[in-house]
Amino acid sequence: MVLVTGCKPKILSGAKLEAKLKETMQDYLGKQARPGVVFTVKDVSFYGEKKERIYRCVFHVNMHTGKKDTLGVMTAIIPNDFSKVDRRQ
Repeated sequence: MVLVTGCKPKILSGAKLEAKLKETMQDYLGKQARPGVVFTVKDVSFYGEKKERIYRCVFHVNMHTGKKDTLGVMTAIIPNDFSKVDRRQ
């Protein structure tokens, strides 16, 4: 008897998907930030493109430096495997 299992990634939805998108963007911003700049992703609105297998996202992000504290909007495209971030704005 042979038992075969696949490695198909689990499909996320709802709050788990939202958390994963925020986490992916937070990791990306952490790697891109200049020394002394801290980004905090506050929330995300997104739309999934099934055919293209991407999420179109709008993030509200807090940027904090030694002298400034700013809340802004960033847009990005994230593939459904969360492998990269293509920042648009």
